[in-house]
Amino acid sequence: MANQLLEDRSFDYVPPDERTGSLWSQTQLWFMINASFLTAFTGALGSLAGLDLTWSVVAIVLGSVFGTFFQAFHGAQGPRMGLPQMIQSRAQFGTRGAVLPLAAAALVQFGFAIFYVQTGASSIKEVSAGSSLGLMQLGVGIAALVVATVGYQLVMRAEKTVSYLMVAALIFLTVCTFVYLPVSNYFANAEFRLTPFLLQFGASATFQIAVAPVVSDYTRYLPERISGAKVSATVFGGTLLSAIWIEILGAILAIAYPGASTVSAFGLLARNASSGLEVIVMVVSLITCLNAVAVAFYSGSVAFLTAVEGFRRFRSTFRIRAQAILALGSIAIVASLFLPENALNSFSVFLAILVYFLIPWTAVNLTDYYVVRRGILSITDILKTDGGIYGFWGRSGLISYAAGFLAMIPFFSTTVWVGPAAKAMGGADFSFAVGLLVSAGLYLLLTRNFDRQAEYELVAAAPINTIEEAPVAPSPAVSTIGGR
Repeated sequence: MANQLLEDRSFDYVPPDERTGSLWSQTQLWFMINASFLTAFTGALGSLAGLDLTWSVVAIVLGSVFGTFFQAFHGAQGPRMGLPQMIQSRAQFGTRGAVLPLAAAALVQFGFAIFYVQTGASSIKEVSAGSSLGLMQLGVGIAALVVATVGYQLVMRAEKTVSYLMVAALIFLTVCTFVYLPVSNYFANAEFRLTPFLLQFGASATFQIAVAPVVSDYTRYLPERISGAKVSATVFGGTLLSAIWIEILGAILAIAYPGASTVSAFGLLARNASSGLEVIVMVVSLITCLNAVAVAFYSGSVAFLTAVEGFRRFRSTFRIRAQAILALGSIAIVASLFLPENALNSFSVFLAILVYFLIPWTAVNLTDYYVVRRGILSITDILKTDGGIYGFWGRSGLISYAAGFLAMIPFFSTTVWVGPAAKAMGGADFSFAVGLLVSAGLYLLLTRNFDRQAEYELVAAAPINTIEEAPVAPSPAVSTIGGR
């Protein structure tokens, strides 16, 4: 049931009688998804590349809004389908073909976990002289493993509690920013520079898009008849507020303390008021990072189990989910131990790689859901391992994904490799726009002869579907999502 603490679900469908939660609880969750000092590092990238504060703020706001649109539209899928985010990809990519975006989503989440573990550990190391970063990382990772293993209910309770602490800390840090730093001077000389502007825009957009593969993992527990528009607005507002707020602080601190790490910069800012308040801020940072790691472990394991289940049928249980979280989470924790203390400097490269793998998927998934199939899907067939009406391999989805990814390659721009198109534009990275247009456009082209009516009849005959006014099921024990 939805009110039990230990969750026994992972990739499976959540029945209507197990749905609970409210839009306010979701607002708190999505605000906290980005509420960590790692988000500030994202906002500092433009400043570190030489972009002035005025244009950094513009790039942060525009990039965050752009990326959050995709994230928010995924949110409405959860209550309607009752499924976590990535298993829904089977409708576009096929039961087995979906392993491609599923693998990318799992890697993204556990990659984020590694950076969050280090950020949380670094926060405590800032105010704890002589402490071992490695031991701190182990502590953050193990605590996150416990929260993620218990499941959805504990994650939601933890995020709700910590949200009040983080808002208080952010208000305090914002006041300190304008009291102790010459912020007005930072805005004085505005000079537009395309390459760092696009770097910041892309980083802020990607940071938001990176959340897209996990959105329905949490909105699926909302009541089924809740307004999809309200759910999307809740996701949009919650994540956008924390992202813009913290990223702008990160941009300011990168200018104020150019030689300090992001975590150290927040510590230096708080120390202006009181060393005791610095300790409190760092403790809050630790807790927020712990929660973020738990979310990453939870959703990463769901994506992994969904991929495996596409090839070998098994029933979702608490034990299986716990084993997956423990095994994969432990690998991420160990990996964090081998990273150098300045590993956050690699975060910009990680963000760039994220967009390359996630943009084609989100383009195909949203185009299919809102334009091609218009939200009419068979949950029963998505959960089948024999392919069901969606088959083993979704030709249109896979081709569109691959084409979008390949089209992006010339526009890649990272410290590792710069594509010829990006070089011609001074290192500016337009790959996200190219991937979106190519994948979405090609998917529409390949599905132009899609027989919506024929599939509607198959979906209507499925025991569990998303048709709001479904025909009466042949058995009184069988129901539909939209009708009873």
